[in-house]
Amino acid sequence: MKRIAQVLLLGFGAVFLTACDDDDDDIVITPPPPVVPLDDTDVRVLHASPDAPMVNVTVNGENVLEMVDYRQASGFLELTEGTYDIGVDAILPDGTTTTVIGPASLDLSGDVEYSVIAVGKVADGTLEPLILDRPDEDFGAGNIRLQVVHASPDAPEVDVYLTAPDDDISMMDPALSAVPFKASSGLIEVPAGEYQARITLAGTKDVVFDSGALTLAAETDLMLVAVTNTQSGPSPINVMAWGDDGVAQLSDIGTGAEVRVVHASPDAPEVNVLVDDAVALSDVPYAAASGFLPLSAGPHNLKVEPSAAPGTYVIDADADFALNTAYTVLATDFVASITPWIVEGKGRRIATAAQIRLLHASPTAGNVDIYVGADNDISDETPAFSDVPIRAETGFVALTPGTYYVTVTPTGTQDAAIGPIMLELEGNKIYTAIARDMMGGGLPLGLILLDDFVAEE
Repeated sequence: MKRIAQVLLLGFGAVFLTACDDDDDDIVITPPPPVVPLDDTDVRVLHASPDAPMVNVTVNGENVLEMVDYRQASGFLELTEGTYDIGVDAILPDGTTTTVIGPASLDLSGDVEYSVIAVGKVADGTLEPLILDRPDEDFGAGNIRLQVVHASPDAPEVDVYLTAPDDDISMMDPALSAVPFKASSGLIEVPAGEYQARITLAGTKDVVFDSGALTLAAETDLMLVAVTNTQSGPSPINVMAWGDDGVAQLSDIGTGAEVRVVHASPDAPEVNVLVDDAVALSDVPYAAASGFLPLSAGPHNLKVEPSAAPGTYVIDADADFALNTAYTVLATDFVASITPWIVEGKGRRIATAAQIRLLHASPTAGNVDIYVGADNDISDETPAFSDVPIRAETGFVALTPGTYYVTVTPTGTQDAAIGPIMLELEGNKIYTAIARDMMGGGLPLGLILLDDFVAEE
């Protein structure tokens, strides 16, 4: 073994000396190139399509945001710069999804912030992504930074004013003029403080949105996105204040609540409805419904009196109505036990779905089962809603547009108390039906039809 080791050492020494002596055969070792770190990029998403359903947002085929509804938005999602496939999948009434945007291949650069806004409408085929980018950089101390985007497909060109509170705009030039749908401003940097944002029809002083006084603290960084108002209030638009962490809604200063009234007490005569002791509706007959009426947000007193006996209140109730919310107020049950029932919401029309809401206001029916099926035979069907008592409701149920049969039975039986009724339900519509007694009470039962139902029984 010693002999072998000595030979190997001599051999390595000879090679080393030869290499050192031969300048033409120097061994050069090239180091690997340095690893260049990739920068981060930031992406956020806003759902601004007024007739689109909830959506999932995908990155490279994987859901990163789920069940994003209209006017909802994410904060910034951090990604490594590079190329990504970004898509939007609509959630259909049966729970399946279909891709409605993309997947689009986007090259995302480092140190850039990207805002992806779903704009347009499903019904007219204009749904598309609006992609805005800006440098990921700081702005001046003590300042705020704003960017304005017109994302309402239902609004024409507009002018935008950003002033001190209560400034008269009649002789002012707008900060932004004739802004069309899908247009955006540059970054606007101004000192922190009190401001008022007003939006007018382009070339006029006709205000269609007024924020009222806003206190904007230093380092506030907002994208102000005008979207279609699908809720309550006089303005055709709302403004979404989109920050780094999410979104908040700015409503027009004139926004309150909305209330409609339904007379569903079968043995009550025509009535007057009073709000805060002032008559709001008079001579309302059984099974009639008003439209939605504006009402200031906050607490109110509601009274119902027979039209023939003013001052004899059969209902005297207090209720608190929230900002930007619609309510249906029903007078229910027989006069001897008449009860107000307040139901919240009026829904949003969605192009891919028919939405139906069923309310139980029949004192004679007792608890009921509700069947919703593809034909009029319920013998082998399970109720869609079971053991529903008076003054309970289904909420808005999204259905694939088509033909349906609705049957209402006493709970635990399949003896039809209402129906089967064939309904042709269309997408982009809202249907509301209220189960009721016949006038005076008792059978046969019927329906009060509201919203997009044909107003015939």
